Amino acid sequence: SKSDTSLFILHRGSTIAYLLVYVDDIILTANSTTTLELLIRSLKSEFSMSDLGALHHFLGINVTPNASGLFLCQQQYALEILERAKMLN
Repeated sequence: SKSDTSLFILHRGSTIAYLLVYVDDIILTANSTTTLELLIRSLKSEFSMSDLGALHHFLGINVTPNASGLFLCQQQYALEILERAKMLN
């Protein structure tokens, strides 16, 4: 991506894949299971990494799949900030 140096995009024909890197965390997704599996195998052959499965939490954001895509929620993160600032209750 030209605007985010930690986001890598693979676009070949109708296949698209996104790889987002933040420090030692990686999110990888694609619109093709075959492409996703190929990329995971390729990355594992070059780097020591483990597949943690479906994304549930990343950088303080809870991720929940739904019918229209993904629901992103930072409620817990916001509550922690309010608690630290003694602004709860």
